[in-house]
Amino acid sequence: MTHQKALEILIKLIGKNKFKGEEKEAILTSIGVLSWTKLAGAKIKRMGERR
Repeated sequence: MTHQKALEILIKLIGKNKFKGEEKEAILTSIGVLSWTKLAGAKIKRMGERR
């Protein structure tokens, strides 16, 4: 599964359900981590293309 697909699923999940406390925080943290890894991957790819 790609990071983009996982992000889409988590965003839909948080929008459909009413999570509370730690559950919501865990999902939001996962979304944040996946977003950062996706950005880092794009940056590494651009750096490789420049060389």
